[in-house]
Amino acid sequence: MLKILHTSDIHLGARFAGMADRGAAQREQLRTTFKKVIATALEERVGIVLIAGDLFDSNQQPQRNVDLVIEQFLVLNKNSIPVCIVPGTHDSLDSSSIYRKVDFDKRCPNLTVFAGEEMSFVEYPDLDLTVYGRPNLSNRSYASPLKGIHRTTSSRFHVAMAHGSFYIPEKTAEDDHVFRLEEIRESGMDYLALGHWHRAWSCCDRPAAWYSGPPEWIPDQRERGVVLLVTLLDSGGVKVEPRETGVRDFDEVEIDMSEIQSRAMLEAEISVGAGRDLVRRITLRGLRDAELVVNTEELEAELGEEFFHLSVADRSHPRIGHVSEDAERLIRNRFIRLMNEQIENAEGEEREIAESALQYGVALLDGREVL
Repeated sequence: MLKILHTSDIHLGARFAGMADRGAAQREQLRTTFKKVIATALEERVGIVLIAGDLFDSNQQPQRNVDLVIEQFLVLNKNSIPVCIVPGTHDSLDSSSIYRKVDFDKRCPNLTVFAGEEMSFVEYPDLDLTVYGRPNLSNRSYASPLKGIHRTTSSRFHVAMAHGSFYIPEKTAEDDHVFRLEEIRESGMDYLALGHWHRAWSCCDRPAAWYSGPPEWIPDQRERGVVLLVTLLDSGGVKVEPRETGVRDFDEVEIDMSEIQSRAMLEAEISVGAGRDLVRRITLRGLRDAELVVNTEELEAELGEEFFHLSVADRSHPRIGHVSEDAERLIRNRFIRLMNEQIENAEGEEREIAESALQYGVALLDGREVL
């Protein structure tokens, strides 16, 4: 049996643009959570730590982040735990790569950074394990990070690392380091440790292939951060356990302004379920009373202390009190007459939909932006 800690997309040094002082706080939280990842590896007595890309948010990093990584890897070294890294899309192995500027391997004797252009491997005889990896050489590529993968040694366990996108028809960009289900199934691996997608997700059962997601919240992440504790069983089975490491939560809330009658009611709706570790994104939609003025900056300032970060986007529109025809605009007039006829003949929800369609249609015909 072999126990592995699989993580990826830590994004040390991420900027968190638009979050002001909270951005600096979250950058520091990434550092704290990285230490928690290492502590989890020690607590769980894992045999090896795998980092499947984007340890760093970019190849330009402050010295304190470089020092932190070396410090934490040396903690693992003192406990005889090796580490493998495959460069990802944010810290790709290009000419300016941080892995070229800093000799991590030399300073951390327990570390292997996959730095060859083709698929390569490293053996760990004490673990009866071979780990395979192929670095990303640029941010975008049509080449599969699993290209050329196959069992090469006689180890009991075989694990591959890859940073890229699992192919989903009509959803996956072809130049996003794409790999396919057939490559996973034909790899001969016991487990594939994946990075790049920001959520813990399994894309194949046999062999087991998982994205770990980031251990701490970064923009576009929807769940609290985790690492994966992966146990390779002597029987050939694989057990994967997500272990929570992040402290931030995230949610998106849409508010229908047609149901809001006052500023106090709007504030109460925004604050439902508020929390000091919650990143909340609010979108206001629908037709609102013309007298209800929405100032998103004021809402963010007044309610922001209830959250780690609050952003409010107003996509609502004032309801027009009276829609009149215009003698010089025949298309607009015809549209109004047709919609009024539909409204008169409709009831209940159908009538409400027709009334909203009239409001939005007139706004569009009058040249106003409608979202």
